[in-house]
Amino acid sequence: MERSIRDVINLYNPNDPLDHAWTIPAPWYFDPRVAQLEQQSVFAATWQVAGRVDEVREKGQFFTADLAGEPIVVARGEDGQLRAFYNVCRHHAAAVVTEAQGCAKQFRCPYHGWTYGTDGALKAWSSSTAYAILTVRRMGLFRCAWMSGKISSL
Repeated sequence: MERSIRDVINLYNPNDPLDHAWTIPAPWYFDPRVAQLEQQSVFAATWQVAGRVDEVREKGQFFTADLAGEPIVVARGEDGQLRAFYNVCRHHAAAVVTEAQGCAKQFRCPYHGWTYGTDGALKAWSSSTAYAILTVRRMGLFRCAWMSGKISSL
């Protein structure tokens, strides 16, 4: 019978004296529930390093990263502003940027051609998709917060 996640976590006693201490229990290394708990309580709740600013010095430069299981793209816009977005097309949920890094004036979803500027705004979409202009303005890439050189979800 599988142990409960509580039982797995309780295999370690942080109150043991140092002379009785061991490394963390083996299940902590391979139990997917422990990994999920770490994602939620540690990585999703704290700032994470996405990359270096010198990778995106010039307009149009970008890089992609996976932060706590979330795909992101960090790009220097044509206006010189540094921004971060979830690397997910708003139409098909595919990765908009498939290269690890590079330089581009726009990002294009490989499925239906939805095209986003380096500012995250939706610039073009397939002609078979009819949207009111007000809806289009809201269909840009979801932004991540950028503060003091750090990125987080908005």
